Amino acid sequence: MENMPSSVFSPSPALLRARWLNSLQIILLPFGAVLAALIVGAILIALTGVNPFFAYQKMWEGIAKSNYQVGLVLVKATPLLIIGLGLGFVFNSGVFNIGAEGQLYMGALLGTAIAIQDLGVPAWLHVALSLLGGFVGGGLWGLLPGYLKARHNINEVITTILLNYIAIYIVSYFTHGPLRDNPLAEAALPQTPQVQLSSQLPLIWPPTRLHAGFPLGLGLALVLYLVTYRMAFGYKARAVGSSPAAAHYAGMNTTLIMVIVMVVSGGLAGVAGTVEILGVQHRLRDMFSPGLGYSAIAIALMGNNHPFGILLAALLFGALQVGANNMQALAGVPVTIVDVIQATVIFFVAVSAMIRWRASLPRLFRHKGEANG
Repeated sequence: MENMPSSVFSPSPALLRARWLNSLQIILLPFGAVLAALIVGAILIALTGVNPFFAYQKMWEGIAKSNYQVGLVLVKATPLLIIGLGLGFVFNSGVFNIGAEGQLYMGALLGTAIAIQDLGVPAWLHVALSLLGGFVGGGLWGLLPGYLKARHNINEVITTILLNYIAIYIVSYFTHGPLRDNPLAEAALPQTPQVQLSSQLPLIWPPTRLHAGFPLGLGLALVLYLVTYRMAFGYKARAVGSSPAAAHYAGMNTTLIMVIVMVVSGGLAGVAGTVEILGVQHRLRDMFSPGLGYSAIAIALMGNNHPFGILLAALLFGALQVGANNMQALAGVPVTIVDVIQATVIFFVAVSAMIRWRASLPRLFRHKGEANG
């Protein structure tokens, strides 16, 4: 052992260079995708007769002109961040969860059902119980497709999409019926009573609307990073995502791992739905989500399923949403242009991911050839 060369234990310069280039690609290609999307958006804005530079200037002012605008960006990014973290975690495990929207609805339903009750407990406990209810509601909604995928190999894309519609209609039933505020009034909106003051998330940056859900999201990002890259379960989950057969051959309980990651992913979506109710809307309304669960899929992919990348992608999408309103009001640009920009970002990110995958194929086959030789 003492006479063995140090190169056995340390990576070669070529390997270090390859790792550095791969990391650089992971960072630069998404930024290139955003730049390309902004160029496409500029062309579309010009076709509407508006100066693209003027429009983007108004978008930037809407994002960073004041503390209030910055706080609003963070508020918009919070649910996207929390859902995206759960999706990145499950995507790393080879399970493609499309059901975050339904899991968000079911988590918000159970979390709100707890939040509207006068429990007579301290505020921190009431908030914690509501968030726990959100995690349980979303986690249980992710348990079924996770079990069907792991145990019977039923396509999780199909089951999660179908469960989305079921969850949305379940929440619609409760907001129109058992949990409806003032059900005797014909003009009453399909919504629950306002959540108790003790269950509302406190504001942390007055006079902005930024609430405690954002630091919660940052804490969850740190936890998911540690679990995914510094703990044995995260290694096993990523091994299952890379090769379920090899992971099973190595003695890993692939069925249990798939179920757990789906429960965690659904639970985080449920927490995001509850955070949106406790921190922003304060009532559960019929069709309350503008598609947060679907947008978070793009955020997880854009962030390369890494917690830090997901945080940056969530901030980008939050900024685009806030800046779009200012651009529409002051530059006369249709807000749908921002939807096109977001879709174009997703497209170019997918292209960049394909470029990275194809670039890795020669190295993969070369390593296999060396091993066989």
